[in-house]
Amino acid sequence: MEQALYITRIQQLEYVREGFARIYFGAEFCERLIPSLDDVSTIAAFVQKRSLALTLMTPYVTNAGLDRLVLLLDAVRDMGMQVEVVFNDWGVLDLLRKEYPEFVPVMGRLLNKTKRGPRIMNIVDKLPGTCRNYYESCVLSVGAACDFLKQRSVYRVECDNQLQGLRLENTDPAIRKSLYIPYVFISTTRFCLTAGCDDPERTDFVGVDSCARECRNYMFQLDNQVMSVPLLRKGNAMFYVNDTIPETLADGQYDRIVVQPEIPV
Repeated sequence: MEQALYITRIQQLEYVREGFARIYFGAEFCERLIPSLDDVSTIAAFVQKRSLALTLMTPYVTNAGLDRLVLLLDAVRDMGMQVEVVFNDWGVLDLLRKEYPEFVPVMGRLLNKTKRGPRIMNIVDKLPGTCRNYYESCVLSVGAACDFLKQRSVYRVECDNQLQGLRLENTDPAIRKSLYIPYVFISTTRFCLTAGCDDPERTDFVGVDSCARECRNYMFQLDNQVMSVPLLRKGNAMFYVNDTIPETLADGQYDRIVVQPEIPV
């Protein structure tokens, strides 16, 4: 079982401990958080010195974000490193296949269509078997989806540790799975409510606008009686915590655990 550490900032390298074989680094939810070339160079030097593997995280992007990724991927290629690239945008996969065939593409958890909201736990035990199976399934349950990925050289998919569990026994064994712990991604949007949250003049503003990366400084907890767990909003994404190890881990359905020491924003 490979263990990976997922960080979004250079300062989080302090979490590296013996046992981690791989570093995940980058931005998964917002193109404004795509790391700088200097930061990627620092991470690359760090993993090379310690004989670790590197996985670059990429978000869904606009054309401007795609241009930033090109600069980053060009730099990594110039370093001569063999890396994985997690894509959360089909356009990024297309870019990888056409321009960076030497990189290993990995489908991100934003594209792994699962039922994520914790409200499911209010009803899941009342559902008939076939209906419950639906809420515990993911895109890998569809054979055509697996064929689509393999035709594009995608042989790894990232998964969340959702509360209701995730059925993987009937999925394609050729596609390997990674499990993220403990933060479970729920949803994301380009309309970031954290942007300008400490500016009184922007109290009523909601939109896609410039920001000062306030998400790096603030996290909001949302509690509601219909939610079985607190929701955590950081930046433009929502999460909850589930640190319970699923039975499917012991069954060998996953071959990698991705540890998130902090909310990955």
